[in-house]
Amino acid sequence: MKRVIRFSAGLFFASLVFVNQSYPCSGKLPRIRWDYEVSTEKGEEYRRVDVQIIKVERYENIQPDSSLSFKAEINPQGFVKIELHNRSNRIVKDIIITQTLEGSVDGLVKAKRILSKSPLVAEDFITAPYHMENNRLYIGIARMMPGEVLQLGYRLQASFINRPILLSPVVKRERVEEKVIRNYTFYFKPGQSEVDIRSLEKLLMEVRLLPEEEEHIIRVKGYADASGPYRISSNLAKKRAEKLVNQMLIESVACIESYFYAEGLTGTPIEAK
Repeated sequence: MKRVIRFSAGLFFASLVFVNQSYPCSGKLPRIRWDYEVSTEKGEEYRRVDVQIIKVERYENIQPDSSLSFKAEINPQGFVKIELHNRSNRIVKDIIITQTLEGSVDGLVKAKRILSKSPLVAEDFITAPYHMENNRLYIGIARMMPGEVLQLGYRLQASFINRPILLSPVVKRERVEEKVIRNYTFYFKPGQSEVDIRSLEKLLMEVRLLPEEEEHIIRVKGYADASGPYRISSNLAKKRAEKLVNQMLIESVACIESYFYAEGLTGTPIEAK
């Protein structure tokens, strides 16, 4: 059974700081992440550096504000009932409800405050403002107090009705996906950490030609086998990774962001391939 010993980039952050002062991240260059690993096994398979080119895609994920509970019902006659509940301990402002339909609102949008549900005690207090635009209904509520429950009711004269949805307030979150688009592996002889620049030409060219309008990460990981003493092996795995990283920095095809390693990789090494 293979057993490996992993090292975090945070353990050798001091060396990264030196490199970053010479090659700071700027523009659209791919960002480098790197670390290293020592195996208890022997053989060429464990004397290598793996390089992955990763494409980063970011998506905006919009979700309703969790502090506001929203329920909607529509019956066959076109009557719509909406219940809003401010579950937070703060005032929620600028609430907007929207609904797509082919038709019009029959009358007013009436709103009442629910004082008690069991027994049901309600208080009529506002006529909610609304307007139609491009077959879409917009209803506005200026604010809701902490814990407040509102119930809106109106009738539509329409041939087609979609369910109402909460347009505002919403919470915007970013979803990030990383996809490996290319793998490279470079093997070393026992005790060796030097890299032949000619063997890196294809990698360097591909990194150099990555589209600037896209975001990429270059993941580098050095390995050493158990041929020598533990300390020598660990230093060798580290040097193998550093050689490739430094060559990409010298060629100005990629960069390292110091804050990423200071805050992001400390204690969280890249998983072994």
